[in-house]
Amino acid sequence: DALGRAGLLDGRRCTTHHTVQDELARLYPRASVARDALYVEDDRIVTSAGVAGGIDVALHLVTTRHGPYAAGQVARAMLVHAHRDGTAEQVSPLLRRRSHVDETVHRIQDLIETRFTERLPLSLLAGAAGCSERTVTRLFRRATGLTPLAYQTALRLERAEHLLGRGATAEVAAREVGFADARMLRRLRTRATAS
Repeated sequence: DALGRAGLLDGRRCTTHHTVQDELARLYPRASVARDALYVEDDRIVTSAGVAGGIDVALHLVTTRHGPYAAGQVARAMLVHAHRDGTAEQVSPLLRRRSHVDETVHRIQDLIETRFTERLPLSLLAGAAGCSERTVTRLFRRATGLTPLAYQTALRLERAEHLLGRGATAEVAAREVGFADARMLRRLRTRATAS
């Protein structure tokens, strides 16, 4: 309501809680109310559909400014296991693969997320988890649907996409996420797009 009174919704897309969307549209006819959206970002104005939508907005802003890894850390600290964008399901492997309850796998994921730019042999993950390499692979795949290496690669690709979106060259993005060169990054991006 404060944004509307200040005239900041005029000519902009916005949203609010579904129970007051009609009232918002009536009070501010120059605003374009997006029905049933979790949040809407229009230029520098961001509106949400209530408190839960506000959490999604906060994670969206952290992702935009600091990357998906930072948003994942914030989400975990807040005990939020999924971040949704304004209109679609969350696509981040970092958050999507955290909805399980296997604490051993969560520990392995913590290690991978903290050191995803490094080479992480299965023996190192097994040592950190206190179980065999075979058990790590079995538990990890059962909980996340991925192998530990595939999970690490997904995190690297996600971070690389973020860097590319902020203007980094493929070479810089590749090195930043732990790939030897841009060729590997390009190959993995092509494969991810095709799948």
